[in-house]
Amino acid sequence: MDSPTQGGIAGRVKERATAQLASQKDKATDGLGSVAQAVRDTTQHLRNQQHDQVAQYAEKAADQIDRLSQHLKNKNVTELLDDAQRLARRQPALFIGGAFAIGLLGARFLKSSAPNSSSDTRNIYRDESGFTPGAYAASPRPLTESAARPTSNAYGHTVSTERF
Repeated sequence: MDSPTQGGIAGRVKERATAQLASQKDKATDGLGSVAQAVRDTTQHLRNQQHDQVAQYAEKAADQIDRLSQHLKNKNVTELLDDAQRLARRQPALFIGGAFAIGLLGARFLKSSAPNSSSDTRNIYRDESGFTPGAYAASPRPLTESAARPTSNAYGHTVSTERF
């Protein structure tokens, strides 16, 4: 049996998770609104370039994005989770495919928003000669007087000619 403390902790965790999801939902709907506006701006540009047929399709897409955004704004997190569960039960392949696509888009977004490093992260382990001790071994080993001089492999990586 759960103690009152455990129930209180679970309730607080659920409240925090719900609040976090609601915040993310609001950010997503704002982002969708921005996407819809960008598509509408593109539509106007297409019309200026005499591409009316393409502009009509773009306008329809912007309208659909707006409708989705409004639908998400008007539902709370619990209702959205219920909708997702119903979809998963009725159309599991569609649900899994959608989840996969969202995962790919999320990973791409995270990768693009990560700080851009101008050099390889392994550079922090290189000594003054550019040699990375143990870069291709199971564990790093200190350089010794008898260590062979580093050379470059076919991919331009610095490697040791020392035998393991």
